[in-house]
Amino acid sequence: MPRPSRRPTGAAGDLRPDRRVRAFVIVVLLGLSLLAGRLVQLQGADAAVLAERALKQRTSSTTLYAHRGDIVDDRGVVLATSVERRDVIADPSIVKTFNTRTDGSRFDDDLAQGPAGAAAKLAPVLGIDEATLTTKLTGDNQYAVVAVGITPEVWQQVADAGVSGITARRTTQRIYPAGAAASTLVGVLGTSGEEDGRTVDRPLSGLELAENELLTGTDGSMRYERSLGGQEIPLGDKETVEPVDGTSLHLTIDSDLQWKAESAIAAKVAETGARSGTVVVMDRQQRLLAMASAPSIDPANLTDLRNEELNNTALTESFEPGSTAKVVTLAAALEEGTSTAASQFVVPWELRRSDKTFHDSHEHPVEKLTLAGIMAQSSNTGTIQAGEEMDARTLYDYQRAFGFGQRTTLDFPGETGGILADPEDYSGTQRFTVMFGQGLSVNAVQAASVFATVANDGVRVEPTLVAGTSDPNGNTTASPAGASTRVVSASTAKTLRDMMQAVVSEEGTAAAAEIPGYLVAGKTGTANRYDSECGCYSGYTASFIGMAPAEDPELVVAVILQDPRTNYYGGAAAGPVFKDVMTYALQQRDVAPSTTAPADLPLTWGEDAAAAAEVPGGAAGDAAAG
Repeated sequence: MPRPSRRPTGAAGDLRPDRRVRAFVIVVLLGLSLLAGRLVQLQGADAAVLAERALKQRTSSTTLYAHRGDIVDDRGVVLATSVERRDVIADPSIVKTFNTRTDGSRFDDDLAQGPAGAAAKLAPVLGIDEATLTTKLTGDNQYAVVAVGITPEVWQQVADAGVSGITARRTTQRIYPAGAAASTLVGVLGTSGEEDGRTVDRPLSGLELAENELLTGTDGSMRYERSLGGQEIPLGDKETVEPVDGTSLHLTIDSDLQWKAESAIAAKVAETGARSGTVVVMDRQQRLLAMASAPSIDPANLTDLRNEELNNTALTESFEPGSTAKVVTLAAALEEGTSTAASQFVVPWELRRSDKTFHDSHEHPVEKLTLAGIMAQSSNTGTIQAGEEMDARTLYDYQRAFGFGQRTTLDFPGETGGILADPEDYSGTQRFTVMFGQGLSVNAVQAASVFATVANDGVRVEPTLVAGTSDPNGNTTASPAGASTRVVSASTAKTLRDMMQAVVSEEGTAAAAEIPGYLVAGKTGTANRYDSECGCYSGYTASFIGMAPAEDPELVVAVILQDPRTNYYGGAAAGPVFKDVMTYALQQRDVAPSTTAPADLPLTWGEDAAAAAEVPGGAAGDAAAG
């Protein structure tokens, strides 16, 4: 019989059922092995990498902006500070789901879906046009700046609106409570574009620029986990690096006195049609109490501002001082012993020197004046006669010692050191013009410094503007005292003060600067003004600089007017501003009125000026009376 077939009973080529099961099991086990291997890889070798990647996807970071240091006056009154603000940031990829359920229906049937609905809810709060806001909130990107510089109160209203994808970052805004009164001194910050979507302010002028590194703090940062709605996860991963605020500046400036000086000079500039005006107030230790310039600027509105309008003219404007510089010439004559206050001079209206004829401001007959009289009447020809008794180098050395021709140590942006030529470089007439304040230039602080040196018994102290600093913890550091140098003796300084009292009298050139109850010592200046625009002399510089009380000065006030149109004589134009500001300062500081009698120095000598005029050289010999 034939052997039974062992072939399976199924279709041709089919495996037996047990083999099929075995193959299926092998395949399943192989698949499970692959899955298990992948799982081991994910949870083992790649776990840290994947976890970090996931954390990054749900982590947001923001900059914590440091508070810029404040600028305050000598009593702590704030002149510049930074206030907290918020920039509103949107994630349009999340905002597009606003007012939308998972099934596509609306939560609120009265409100549109997506950016349009979010804009309708936020626009009234932010004060932004709804169509404009809709455009900002539309897109697939994850970052858009919606609004900048809103107050924390407004941001709270935005947050209360509950729009997912809307967050805020903390920032600051610089404000100037003193307004225009100290704007050119304190300086301003100006917008210079954006960084990381944030408006960036840069210092443009004044102390904001000069002390920017000190005022600027170090920003911090915050990193946190956020939900799909963009909100911080309360117990999520969070890391914060706190910002370090900037250092604050404490100035020697008195904000009330600054305001008074600013108001007074602005009014005089408007009255006289002057191009600009400056007032400097300092004590005899040369601590600057006010540095006012007009016209000034509104720090809250920098639109269409020109660079030159940012300058504080007390330090940035150079001018020929005119007769206020005669104080230096006569101080040198007294200190060198070539003259005394009673030295006698025959003073003509005109005087020929080198290849030029010099003359006084007003034509007059030949006069017999003492050195004190020359000061009182501000005689150019008399000053030349007193000055030429010294060699040019000697006078130059005194001018340098008083601070001419060199910048102060204030390191103020745009400060000019003025111009003081070396005698070896003089023109034929410059040897004489520098004696009465032309052919050299100074700034207003330098000019005031001369008088503060005389007020301080002949010791010059480097001017001071920053009294000290304080760190974010309130720890204060005083600025070092300015270097001091004796320029003339105390007796010479007193004689100069006595001589300058006669300037502020009916016999002098500045009767308008008299202050009832106080002795005032000062000097007028009326100089031809050099105009850099035309490269020529055009107009005048009118000035008055004085101190009070003259017997023991506490304050010095310098008033400078550039190119006044209606009145260009220093005594008449600048004298009243001096009186106004100085009177305010003396009363504000409770300075007691003078109790001593005015100095009584002889201003003239002899009776027959015509006979004295016949003395060779124009002076009454080399004799010095008394």
